[in-house]
Amino acid sequence: MTAIHPAAARPAPRSTGGAALDYWRTACLLAFSHTAGLSWPPPGRPQRSRASGHWGCNPGIAWAAAHLAQESGDDGFLLVVGTGHAGSFTFAHQVMCTDRPAAAVSAATARYGAPGGEPSEPMGEPDVPYVGGELGPALGVAQGIAAGRPGLRVAVVIGDGECETPAALAAFAHHDVLPPAPGACWLPVVNVNGARMGAPARFTPERLRRMLTGLGYHVLVSGDRGDLAARTARQAWSLASSGEPVVWLSVTEKGWPAPAELGGRPFRGHHAHKAAGLDLADPVLVDDVRRWLGELNDPPAVGPAGDIAPSVRDLARRIRIELPAAAVPGPAPSSRRPGAQPGPAPAAPPMREVDRMLAQRSVRVLSPDEGSSNRLEHCLGAGLVTEVLAEELCCAWAWGLTEAGIPAAVVSYEAFAPLLATQLAQYLKLLGSRPPAGRPPLTVVLTSLGWGNSPTHQNTDLAGVLLARAGHSPVRVVLPIGAASAASRLQDLLDERDSVGALICSKQPLPDLPDPGGPVVVLAPAGGDDRRAGFDATIITAGDVVTVEALSASHLAAAHGVRIGVVALVEPGRLDAATIDAVRAMSPATAPTVCASWVAAHHLAAAYAAVHPEPARHVGYRERWGATPWDTLAANGLTRWSLLRELHDAGLVLPDDLLRPAGADPGPALQADLTIEARRP
Repeated sequence: MTAIHPAAARPAPRSTGGAALDYWRTACLLAFSHTAGLSWPPPGRPQRSRASGHWGCNPGIAWAAAHLAQESGDDGFLLVVGTGHAGSFTFAHQVMCTDRPAAAVSAATARYGAPGGEPSEPMGEPDVPYVGGELGPALGVAQGIAAGRPGLRVAVVIGDGECETPAALAAFAHHDVLPPAPGACWLPVVNVNGARMGAPARFTPERLRRMLTGLGYHVLVSGDRGDLAARTARQAWSLASSGEPVVWLSVTEKGWPAPAELGGRPFRGHHAHKAAGLDLADPVLVDDVRRWLGELNDPPAVGPAGDIAPSVRDLARRIRIELPAAAVPGPAPSSRRPGAQPGPAPAAPPMREVDRMLAQRSVRVLSPDEGSSNRLEHCLGAGLVTEVLAEELCCAWAWGLTEAGIPAAVVSYEAFAPLLATQLAQYLKLLGSRPPAGRPPLTVVLTSLGWGNSPTHQNTDLAGVLLARAGHSPVRVVLPIGAASAASRLQDLLDERDSVGALICSKQPLPDLPDPGGPVVVLAPAGGDDRRAGFDATIITAGDVVTVEALSASHLAAAHGVRIGVVALVEPGRLDAATIDAVRAMSPATAPTVCASWVAAHHLAAAYAAVHPEPARHVGYRERWGATPWDTLAANGLTRWSLLRELHDAGLVLPDDLLRPAGADPGPALQADLTIEARRP
């Protein structure tokens, strides 16, 4: 078993022209020049007063990539790099693939991490399918890409520190659940360098080998000898291409081939994680750096003018870090019922129509819970559902499938969906920083909403996380008002490109309210929407169950001659100026107003304030519950009786018969023959 021995760590292997070793040496020269801000060609001179970014993982990634490329054949492969700390490797690889003059390379290394320059982790690279911020999801993203692109070979390099993360462990454990597409393969490589960021790694090489062997992998191990690394890479490709689960553990010390010390300070192991501690104003350190880089470039891998050897460039071009977008079907015909509708259709579960639409559009569904519980009967019958009880892995798979051009959706219980938040935030950063390419949306469907669930299954926070980004990121958050509304709104989301879409709907039967489209829908019993007289009061809602309760309150009040309008914020993150002005006009400051949603009120505060800047009463989920769904709605102040009481307390005159306890018997449901006006504001 190859082990890491810092004291005996060998210097860089000498090359007599082998393309893999020359690629690796060139990558190290470029990556270190990048992080230290040195001019090009090597050994270079400092152009900044301080180093920036990360160094330690870059040589090990380049070592694995070089030998994978050497043994891959001319067809090459897609390389997914798990950590954003590999920004300098990414830069080095791009330089080796292109023909950049030395002055351009020097200018780029000077800008890196400097004011006005590029950030210390790569963002905005066209067609790069994954940029690591959160450590761990890269394995699952690569699995999703391999599952979505027939014939594509995907290698993914992660660190031994990343192997400690739940997302990485889940991907290793469930490699057989989402297999590669025909002719595709997935090859994981662990850059075993003994450190996770700035501290020793928890997994030793031997412990990693035992764990992965126990999970059913053929584990291959090599160290810092080029001939053994090449042989191991060849065997790894062969096994992966045949469908055999295989992992390559590439064991090299972190920071190698840098000296054990630079400027009198340790620079191997976890000390090599960041180069930021290097004082480039110290002449002793600069002399050490120049001496080392000169030795690393002997015999020359980089010419005196900074030119890259043709053999290195040819090898680099076998490694693709970009995944061009695939052709995706165009928008489907709209299923929305236009205009005002005569009344609610018979009660129907919104999630049932979501299931139909997902199946109709052949969306791959990744679900961490029971498909039957989430009402996915049509998707299950069509073989579209992949289930594993790991929300983070489901999200990573959906990310990879989406990047490969396959429409994918994560369907999750609302309460546990916040586990997706970090990955979705990372993906939105990636989408927002690179040019659009026509990829399908990464869709999230939140169901099993907490109002119909137990106290442990209540959490509305993912809605808040996504709504906080709605104004400046390509994300849509949709809260439909019924079953037909859910189907038509989901269809709109699936027609989006290069975006994240979230649809939040109930799975319990609810009156199916009409939805004419637009970010806001105005609802009222027939005769209660007198546009000249306006409403006596307004309930601003978000979400299906509370919109039903608000309309029920409006119907009860209408029998007493009180006009209550219901303004449903179906897309609270997409309120344009015209819509905001129209809603403000129909809800004057003097009219009592209540803002209500199952989503916690503070998550919707910005949307509420936009359409009704005057003081209003806000109610929403507040960590209260009861024995039944009705009791839970009552405990959170969201029943029709609660809403009427809130309006009364805000100044609306109501008869005593309507001022009942929050949990009082709800009375009859909205009649199917009740005429309801539904319009855009």
